[in-house]
Amino acid sequence: MNKHIAVLGLGWLGLPLALQLQKKGFTISGSTSNLDNLKPLSKYSFPVNRIKIEADKIVGDWEAFINETSTLIINFPPKRINNIETIHPLQIAQIIKHTPKTTKVVFVSSTSVYQNTNARIDETVTCMPQKASGIGLIKAEQLLKEYFGSNVTILRLAGLIGPKRHPGRFLANKKQLKNPNVPVNLIHQKDAVGLITAILEQDCFGEIINGCADVHPKRKDFYKNAAMQLNLEAPVFETSTEERFKIVDNLKSKTILNFEYQFANPESIFAKDKLPEIYIVGAGPGNKNLLTLKAFNAINNAEVILHDNLISDEIMTINTNAEHIYVGRKFGDKENPQARQNKINELLKLHCEMGNNVVRLKSGDPYVYGRAAEEVRFLKAHKLPFCVVPGISAALAAASLANIPITERGHSNAILICTAHTADYSTSQLNGIAEMLNAGNTLALYMGLKSLDKIIPKLIAVSGNPDIPINAISNVSRANEVLFSSTLGNIENDIKKQELKMPVVFLIGVKPID
Repeated sequence: MNKHIAVLGLGWLGLPLALQLQKKGFTISGSTSNLDNLKPLSKYSFPVNRIKIEADKIVGDWEAFINETSTLIINFPPKRINNIETIHPLQIAQIIKHTPKTTKVVFVSSTSVYQNTNARIDETVTCMPQKASGIGLIKAEQLLKEYFGSNVTILRLAGLIGPKRHPGRFLANKKQLKNPNVPVNLIHQKDAVGLITAILEQDCFGEIINGCADVHPKRKDFYKNAAMQLNLEAPVFETSTEERFKIVDNLKSKTILNFEYQFANPESIFAKDKLPEIYIVGAGPGNKNLLTLKAFNAINNAEVILHDNLISDEIMTINTNAEHIYVGRKFGDKENPQARQNKINELLKLHCEMGNNVVRLKSGDPYVYGRAAEEVRFLKAHKLPFCVVPGISAALAAASLANIPITERGHSNAILICTAHTADYSTSQLNGIAEMLNAGNTLALYMGLKSLDKIIPKLIAVSGNPDIPINAISNVSRANEVLFSSTLGNIENDIKKQELKMPVVFLIGVKPID
C-alpha cells in the first residue's frame, strides 16, 4: 500500500497532523499558502511546498506536491470574505481539475453545514447551512463527491479547541451574549488528528463522518468556566427566551472507526490530567549536537519556549514556530530575583493551562545553578504535569572538549562544583576547598569571571600553593570557544591579556592533557 500523504495546509491542525502521520510511518509532503511560513517549516524532515489555491488557478507546483501521493488531505477552511459561498467551491474545483480521480481524499469540512434543528443531528440529514461559509462548504463537498466518488471521505469537525485555541479566550470580557443555554459542539485538536489518522489507517473512504465530543455542555457555563481558568473576566449572557441550536451526533465516528475520544467531554480540557506536560530542559553548553534526544524533541515540538539569557542561537533556531519568551537575567540586572521567578512561574502555569506545549529552556543542566528547584516546587504545588530533562553541564562539557581529566585514577577521585555568586567562602568552606586542591582533586567554579580578584587570593592563602593549575573556558562547545590555562598565582595578570567573554567556567587543580 502506498502510504504517501499530501497535507494541503500545514496550519493549526495540518502541522500536528503531518507530524503524527510521519511518526506512524507515512511519507509526508506538506504545503503552505504563505511564503513567510516556508522557512520555519523547512526544519521538518518532509518537503514543504508553497501552494495557494485561488478561484481561477493554483499558484505553485501542484504536480510536484501530489507526485506519488496516495491520499490528499484538503485542510484549508473558507476565508471570512465576501462571496465565500461562491469562491470556496471554485477553489475546490481547481483542485479537482488538477488531481487524478484515483487519488484518495480526506476533506476537512465543518459541522457548520448543518442547520439548527433543536435536536441531535447526524450525517444522514439533508444539509441546509445558514451561513455563507457553510454554504460554500456544502457545495465543495458535493463537487468532491461527484468527482472522487468512493475515494473521498468528508470529515465534518465541530468547533476546534486545543493548544493556542483555549476556549477561555473565545468569549472572555464580552457582554450581552445570546443563547446562554444552548449546547456547544466542540472537538479537541488531538481528537481531530486522531480521527484523520484512523481514516487513513483503516482505509475508510466513501464516507461522511462527524467529529465532535460526546458531551455538549451549556454555552454559558462552559465559557464562564473556561475564562475563569485563565483568570479572565467571564462573559456576560443575556436572558434568552428563544434559542436555536443543534447537537452534533458522533456515533458514526465511534462505530465505523472504533474511535475513542480523548476529550469526550470538552470540559476535560480544564482537567489537570489532560494538560500537556511542561518540559524543563537542560540545553547544555550551547552546541545543539550536545543536546539529549529528549531535549531536542521537546524543543522541536514546543509551542511556547521560555528561555534564559545564555541559550545559543543555534539551539533557539531549532524551533522558530514556537513563541519565544525571554525570561533571562544578565550580569548587572537590577530586577528583583524573586519577582522575576514569580513571573516565570505564572507564565509556565498560564501557557500550560491554555493547552500549549511549553518548554522552559535553561543553559547547562536545570539542577546545576539552573534554579529548576523553585519552578518544580511551584508546579508540584499547583499539580501541573512536568518533566525535567537533563543537560550537559558546562564543567563536564569543558573537561571533555578541552581534554582536562577532572577525575583520573591515581590523581583525582573527586570534583567539587561551586559558584562564585552565592558562596560565602567562610573559613570552613575555604579550608575544605584547600584540602581538596592540595589532595589533587578538582574544583569547578561557575560564574567567577567578575569575582576573580576576591576568590583567587583566598584560594592561594588557604592552599598555600600559587602553582595550582587553573583553566578558564569561555563559551564552551561553541564556535567562539576559548581555552586559557594558567596558575592561581598568575591567572589575574594573565587573564588581562586575554579577553574572555561570558559565560566562563574555571577548572582548578588539573592541567589539560598535552
